Amino acid sequence: MSFEVNRKVQIIEQPQTIALNAIAEKLKSEGRDIVAMVIGEPDFSTPQKIIDAATRSMNAGFTHYVSSMGLPALRRKIADKLQRENDVEYDPDEILVTPSAKFAIYLALTSFLNDGDEVMVLDPSWVSYKALVQLAGATPISVPLDYDSNYTVTEEILNRHVTARTRMIILNTPNNPTGRVFSDAENRVLVDFVKKHDLLAVSDEIYETIVFDGHKHTALASFKEIRNNVITVNGFSKSHAMTGWRIGYLAAEKRLVEEMLKVQMQVVTCTASFVQAAAITAFECASDVAAMLDEYTRRRDYLVRELNTIPGFSCRMPQGTFYAFPRVEYKGMSADELTEFILEKAQVLVTPGSAYGQGTDKTLRISFATSIENIEEAIRRLKRVFV
Repeated sequence: MSFEVNRKVQIIEQPQTIALNAIAEKLKSEGRDIVAMVIGEPDFSTPQKIIDAATRSMNAGFTHYVSSMGLPALRRKIADKLQRENDVEYDPDEILVTPSAKFAIYLALTSFLNDGDEVMVLDPSWVSYKALVQLAGATPISVPLDYDSNYTVTEEILNRHVTARTRMIILNTPNNPTGRVFSDAENRVLVDFVKKHDLLAVSDEIYETIVFDGHKHTALASFKEIRNNVITVNGFSKSHAMTGWRIGYLAAEKRLVEEMLKVQMQVVTCTASFVQAAAITAFECASDVAAMLDEYTRRRDYLVRELNTIPGFSCRMPQGTFYAFPRVEYKGMSADELTEFILEKAQVLVTPGSAYGQGTDKTLRISFATSIENIEEAIRRLKRVFV
């Protein structure tokens, strides 16, 4: 049988974080003692309230199709949350429940991009943004931020990469992989830029609950002058340890939601009914979310402190997320070479910064969404190699 792969599919690659995690699992199955610190997945169990709600729903027979928009009760909860916590007013009809935040991003890109359009992506950036832009037929334009400035967004940098074909910009705060949270000054730059060029902004806020040291997440749509230019993307995977449940949401001006809904109806029909019913209960789990944050803080503080005692390692304290992003100067090695060296010599698996685009020379992403025991063991192994 002969066939031709779609050109859009030909040019995309498997996400490196997922590929590396598969390598870790393979090595472990072969008996290798690997400490894996690559995957962006909370190691906590989903709060029991949520599990119980799902079980009740399934046992009650709530296992069939529901509205493609999402359960009205869940959309009302999300709308209330956005107003209470993010100072953004959305009607429930401006909220679309999706099978993951990643799919929400896919909907936004597929619905509003055409061949030849350009999308600005601030690098370092999550591994899937550019691939999703390419699947939509558009061109991702890297906007490389600078390590030495701690990846600060400036008007000058943005202006350098906008063109007549720019239709959209993807933003992520708190940021994967750098751990940065946009400052008030950066938010002002971004608001003015989106307004000036009349762009659509996809604002990925999936890590909003994981912020440290008094840093504050500000929703881009809370700036009323660009509220209708923003598609806010969020979900429950990171905040409530619900990665396997595959549930997220987007919020946007009603006209935009109506177009994205058409795509969702055709591709997946709806998000799983009993998962949505369980997610309603997530809004009653603030204490669980706070407990996870406390533990992430403890892990972060230990990991970053210890990394900075290793010769050649320089690691800023992440302001949010559960990733450290050190730069390593060791025998002139690149990020990819460092990753291979650390796996071979220390049997610790980390992600090379190169997976996240430009501005990542000699950097590594190290996930602390793993137990403190794993983190301590990884540090012991790294010190045996580098000290």
